[in-house]
Amino acid sequence: MHETETKPRALFLATLGTALLFGLTLQWPSYHGGFRGDDYVQWAMFRGDFPAPRSALDLFSFAAGTREDYLSLVDFGHLPWWSHPELRLRMWRPLASALMALDFQLWDRDARLHHAHSLVWFALLLVAAGRLLWRILPPPSAAVALLLFAVSPCHTLPVGWLANRSTLVACTWAFAALELQLYARSSRALWPRLACAAMSCIALLCGEYALSALVYGLCFSLFWQRAPTPLLRERTRDALPVLAPLCGYLVLHSLLGSDIVHSGYYISPFKAPLDFARAVVTRVPVLSADLLFGMPSYYFHAGSPLRVWLLSQNLISPELWVRLPDWSTWHVVVGYLALAYGLGLYVWLRREPGSTRPPAWLVVGTLLSLLPCAGSLPEDRLLTAATLGSSALLACALESVARTLLRSQRRAAALALSVPVLWLPLSALARSYEDVRAVVDGSEVSRTWCLDAELPTDPNARVYLITTADFNTAVNLPWMRSLEANQTPPLTYRRLSPGPMPVRIQRVSERTLEVRVVISDVYGAAVPGLYRDGASPVLPGERHELPGLVVTVLETYQDNPVHMRFELDRALDDASLWFLAATDSGMRRIALPAIGDDMLVPYAQYRDLRR
Repeated sequence: MHETETKPRALFLATLGTALLFGLTLQWPSYHGGFRGDDYVQWAMFRGDFPAPRSALDLFSFAAGTREDYLSLVDFGHLPWWSHPELRLRMWRPLASALMALDFQLWDRDARLHHAHSLVWFALLLVAAGRLLWRILPPPSAAVALLLFAVSPCHTLPVGWLANRSTLVACTWAFAALELQLYARSSRALWPRLACAAMSCIALLCGEYALSALVYGLCFSLFWQRAPTPLLRERTRDALPVLAPLCGYLVLHSLLGSDIVHSGYYISPFKAPLDFARAVVTRVPVLSADLLFGMPSYYFHAGSPLRVWLLSQNLISPELWVRLPDWSTWHVVVGYLALAYGLGLYVWLRREPGSTRPPAWLVVGTLLSLLPCAGSLPEDRLLTAATLGSSALLACALESVARTLLRSQRRAAALALSVPVLWLPLSALARSYEDVRAVVDGSEVSRTWCLDAELPTDPNARVYLITTADFNTAVNLPWMRSLEANQTPPLTYRRLSPGPMPVRIQRVSERTLEVRVVISDVYGAAVPGLYRDGASPVLPGERHELPGLVVTVLETYQDNPVHMRFELDRALDDASLWFLAATDSGMRRIALPAIGDDMLVPYAQYRDLRR
């Protein structure tokens, strides 16, 4: 091997080793993170405890959308009574599902081995990303891009949350497929194209996250050559190894009924194209702000801590803040600024003499890879594919800025461009460090709440959850007790009030209870929420009949139920009924008031009960 070939190879191995060291060190605490969220539900599916049967290839089917499935899940309480009767929450991820089933089969309840499996996939993802970047960019820029990719906070949840491992697996296979597509462009052999198509199929079978990554392949086929060419056949041939699996995936996805329908969190571009188009206009800029400015995308729906800081420092009055546009509006504005900044950065690289710039197809692919992400609430865990392209752009910009600052000309422009470019790697390191620990601590806090909850040991008991302190505890409590404590779930586990909020309960008769929400901040409590979309409001007078329970909606506000009547088939004091509420000391069984009396159940702050 020639010396000129040896040095880039040595640089690649050294960079890959450094990226693995930094990335795995940042993510290593997740090894002790345990299970969280949907992991518990999938355990119940695997064990056959879930109210509706699921196969080992269908562990991401949380609501199949059929009438029989809906009745089974609502009767138990996995779906709350306000769920849309045609709700479908079914992701087609057969290979990712099979890997989770294999973990449960091999390692049972030892979450550390499950997480070790995820860390292996994270390492493979870095290898695949590194090889791909080395084909796209000169070695120095590729090295910086790989290091930026390795420390990105977008990896925190895919690594730390077992149910989200599908992101790692899908993108690993997709990146490997893209490398083969690039190699096939310079080779006349057939095998790279066939291998690319096979890996694209595997990636898509691991999850829809592969869609964002494989968009790069389509853009490569369209933009790989600067000069226009009349050979449409040639470009189509280049795209086929990616295009054919994508078309096959979309057809199978539709035929198998794997989609999201009537959920306020997720939007299907096929079932609700207008809603999806509106989401693109807001969610793509929000994700861009995360990619290029390091602004956490979940602020868009969770709110920014800036408000608390401004008010605590008396820099703005509460009255003025209320009159200003809400945070989501500002976040979208910042997102469009981020898009403009990214475009300006690319134009700068094209015009700066001697600068390394990413190819046009990679830049266009980065933007288009955000489109499939618009179907979900904006979160950085969606950005694994897009981060590959943004890392390449920022790596080239860092090299160009460094070169320009050493000159006597155009330093002002370079300094102006360098602020976000230099800020992003530092913020990525800090965010990744904090986010990994937050995920681990959050999982432990949720586990403590659930294991400490006062639940019946009688499997024939019916549990009615009056209030809860957080969403995950409300959803996963019976399944967590099944996995962590080997406790059989109760006969039913039903949520009565939509979300963590204070309520007043009144005993109307021996068997009838009324629950009234006592705050006005109820938007999104049920509509739009995970189980019901904004186009399907809860209406006064609605009746929901479940075995042993009839729910009547008496009053709504902002399309959400705020006053409900619950009629049971037996006396509320019956020993088989268990009314549970969140208190400052955890989830506790409460005694109901006497007939004609009422009582306030205040909101309980979700906190670490270990302290």
